Amino acid sequence: MVELVPAPDPVSLLPPLLACLPASFASPRPPPAMLPLLSPILRQRLQIHTSGASRESWASLLCWDATKGERLKDRIEEAVFEPHPVSGEIEVGDTHQLKYKRFDEETLRAQIALIDWPFTAIYLWCSGEEEGSAWKLAELLPYDEDLRKDPSWSDSVAEANESSNERLVNEALREADEAAIGRNQRNLSVPANDEDDYWAMYDHTPGRTPARKESVQPQLGGPSEEDYYARYGTVQPAMDNHDPDEQLEDSSEPRLNGHALQQMLSQHSQPPKELDPPPYQGSDAPDADQVDERLVEVTHPVPSSPSSRGSDAVARLEEHAERFGASEIGIKQHISTTMKSMYRLARSAGITKDEFEGIVRRELETLSLLDLDD
Repeated sequence: MVELVPAPDPVSLLPPLLACLPASFASPRPPPAMLPLLSPILRQRLQIHTSGASRESWASLLCWDATKGERLKDRIEEAVFEPHPVSGEIEVGDTHQLKYKRFDEETLRAQIALIDWPFTAIYLWCSGEEEGSAWKLAELLPYDEDLRKDPSWSDSVAEANESSNERLVNEALREADEAAIGRNQRNLSVPANDEDDYWAMYDHTPGRTPARKESVQPQLGGPSEEDYYARYGTVQPAMDNHDPDEQLEDSSEPRLNGHALQQMLSQHSQPPKELDPPPYQGSDAPDADQVDERLVEVTHPVPSSPSSRGSDAVARLEEHAERFGASEIGIKQHISTTMKSMYRLARSAGITKDEFEGIVRRELETLSLLDLDD
């Protein structure tokens, strides 16, 4: 429920205050009639600073700024406080237009700039008081024309509320921008960890890819989204030193040893040599896992008698093995780069690493259903 805040009445608020100001030069403590006119925090300020044995004037304590407090004390000393001959009260006279400013949801202030007096009274709307909600003096200032023309003050309570909402939104946006700038500065000053360095390498991947010149950036009105992400499989990562396309294009000789089968055929045509069985080594024999892989002879099925047709078979075997090896490497490379691209896409969408692993693990578990269909 919105609380109805009435406008402050200078005629009822200011005369009791003005009547107490001359006592600041006659007594080291404010008169008891003045304390109920003050806001709780200003009342506490006067009670604490005037509880000692100091004989200085408490008039400057009505202003929170020390420099303005000294000016206020001089203005009070120069002013003439004469009560009206009929009513016996000090007349306030005319005032400038009232101004309002809301600092937060619970703090609403009103500015009363006097014309006949060299003062500007700042009142605070206090709710929940024992005597009820009312306007209390928050600060008494020497008259300041700049303060009266300050654009942050509004002409009505409704305008002050609206201005406060806009100010809070702007301050929140400014704080968010400052926090983002601070995080960026900390990221630049603090060395990145290994994972950040790893993914940063993909950001610095050169645009040149051997034998694949197409761009991964989708064109307007071009291929679909699936085709766009499928193109990531054709990009060679900067961290991967092995590029099968580079080897296929740059190397002039086949990667497989084509003479191996021909040598085995020629060895098969020669009479086999009887080999003596190795001596029994007992418990000192080396473990099978420790045997040097170079000493293990791999046997391959070879034709019993070489012929002219054998050379064609060897060439076909070499060509088939080369195509199979390149396809297998390309498929593995495509799977690896696709997984990395999907992970980067998930990170850009705010998906954590654990959530991404859960999605991949769940999809891998459903592959068993495909095996059952086959």
